[in-house]
Amino acid sequence: MNFIKSAKFKYDWGRVFQIAIFWMLGGVIDALFLYMISDSFYFAATNRYVFKHHFFANLASYFLVGLIAGSIMVFWLRDRLRELSFFSSLLVQVVVMATVVMFLSLFLYIIFFSIVDELPLMDDEVLKSAAELFLSPFNTRNTIFAFFLAIGSVFFLNVNDRYGPGGLQAHFFGKYHQPRQEERIFMFVDLKSSTTIAEQIGNIKFHNLLNDFFKDLTDPILYTDGEVYQYVGDEVIVTWKMKHGLEDFNCVRCFYAMQEAIIARKKNYEEKYGLVPEFKAGLHCGEVTTGEIGVVKRDIVYSGDVLNTTARIQAMCNELKAKILLSKYLLDKLNIPPSSLHQREMGEIDLRGKKEKVVLYTLSE
Repeated sequence: MNFIKSAKFKYDWGRVFQIAIFWMLGGVIDALFLYMISDSFYFAATNRYVFKHHFFANLASYFLVGLIAGSIMVFWLRDRLRELSFFSSLLVQVVVMATVVMFLSLFLYIIFFSIVDELPLMDDEVLKSAAELFLSPFNTRNTIFAFFLAIGSVFFLNVNDRYGPGGLQAHFFGKYHQPRQEERIFMFVDLKSSTTIAEQIGNIKFHNLLNDFFKDLTDPILYTDGEVYQYVGDEVIVTWKMKHGLEDFNCVRCFYAMQEAIIARKKNYEEKYGLVPEFKAGLHCGEVTTGEIGVVKRDIVYSGDVLNTTARIQAMCNELKAKILLSKYLLDKLNIPPSSLHQREMGEIDLRGKKEKVVLYTLSE
């Protein structure tokens, strides 16, 4: 079941359009600022300034630049720069975006003068006007402004990745400054035989294995609208808002997309570590209390029985010889078509302090 392609397409293009909209808003601000100062090389050199023309030209050109630069960042640079430090990655992306802006600006000047003067694209007058504007202080100002836009968009994407989808906005607007109750889905993903593997390959190599393993699980989590809650030793805890996790049974799709991601990197793992990591997962949902905690290293945390229950479900995977286990309570909400995945009841577990038992199911393709 190849779940990842359509979700990847949707997620990646969403990021590209976020960058394009950010640049378009920058173009609007630039056009309004130029109109307010009413004095620049642009007015003196062209003698043809019309606010409406310039406003819509800025709107279109900045959106186009953002679209092209964003596509380069998301589809070409992102995976290549994951091994670099935050600063190095930021620097490379900004330089690439600034270079793209430089080349595109001349091309866009040619188009603009061709439209405004109603002349052919490669007419001598059009090329002359475009060259003068490209070499003018006006274009230098535009390049500097674009450079800061590039820094802003790259910084936003990198910081947003650090906090996870929605995390940056939640911190910035103080969404969880006061604790609140909400329903969430949790998935505990645990690396199998981690102690044995660490003894076989050594601690440093095992740390690198874990790092590669968690990196390869990242895209499936993002593409299914999940959020990384915590990395705990050899375990990653993933969470979804109920709406996102239930939609197209995203929380289950995530598990199978993770398997696909590891299989796709099988050769790399065998060459580097002499093995291919295997993992198991437990899923459950319920009400949690969500809120910010801490002062120096402030974070958003979840508390409630659902986390303990999910951890217990995941721990039962070895005993029941299952790769994935989920509660009947969650399974009933997912409405997975029988033609998609086979569902099999695996028994039930007692929970300390709880009268009701949790019925467990596993899934297979």
